[in-house]
Amino acid sequence: MFDQQNETVNLRYRTYQLLESETGGSLTAKIITWLLILLIVVNVMAAILATEQDFYHSYKNALILIELISLSLFCFEYLCRVWCCVEAEEYQKLSHFKARLKYIFTPIALIDLISVLPFVIAMFFAMDLRALRLIRVLRLLKLTHYFKGFNIFVSVMIKDSKSIIAAMLVMLFLVIIAASLMHTIEGTIQPEAFGSIIQSFWWAVVTMTTVGYGDVVPVTPIGKIIATFIMFIGVVLVALPAAMLAARFSEELRERKEDLDSHIQGVLNDGYIDINEYQTLATLAEQLEIDPEELQKSIAQIKQGQQSTKCPHCGK
Repeated sequence: MFDQQNETVNLRYRTYQLLESETGGSLTAKIITWLLILLIVVNVMAAILATEQDFYHSYKNALILIELISLSLFCFEYLCRVWCCVEAEEYQKLSHFKARLKYIFTPIALIDLISVLPFVIAMFFAMDLRALRLIRVLRLLKLTHYFKGFNIFVSVMIKDSKSIIAAMLVMLFLVIIAASLMHTIEGTIQPEAFGSIIQSFWWAVVTMTTVGYGDVVPVTPIGKIIATFIMFIGVVLVALPAAMLAARFSEELRERKEDLDSHIQGVLNDGYIDINEYQTLATLAEQLEIDPEELQKSIAQIKQGQQSTKCPHCGK
């Protein structure tokens, strides 16, 4: 009984390592990761091509087979992730039931569930085919499992959310003001385009975010002058969030690199890194989304820096 339980634990741990490890892990983990990535891409491409009626009718059986295989494998993957999630470090202090329950409600697990649950429901209840196709395309979000760099993007968005929201609110205010102005100036002349502030929103949005599509344009001199200023303001404001995100990305990467370097310097105080210390650094680098090659490079640079500051005679 004890041996059987121990085998189950070992199998669960190996499953966790295969599904949750980085692509730089074992060869088996790499193969599984890239096969799942390929499956997601093929599934999404099939969903896109299925919207072409001629293509769908010509290859209907093949598309159905792709969906059945994908759905089966995604369901199996989801169940495996729920089963082995208790091996994650953050769930070690929880009971297995609480750990799995907590994992199920994480964003990444909800994405996995959404990608399979509607199709299971569709087996018993009628569902709109277009909604099912949309959910198949949303399976692209499952790629966040395999490309951990997405976590940096989420982290940047969260940390800089106040500034981004402020910039978006300024744009919203200006869109409302621009729509109101054009309704006042052009409303009586072009009631079909500027007859209300709500109708004017379309022109205001495409003018603020681009240079206008040309489907709706002001015809009065005052309207054209105001539109010119709105275009200039829009160019500046649309570029602002992009510049803020770029700066924040650079700062986030620098902070993570400094955090890793400080730990490396602490470990190198005795002049060398043993296996356990290196494993700790590798785990930290993985959490910080830093490549193993970058970790090796940082260790080499810090070692070289420490050696150059020591006396060649006494070693101090």
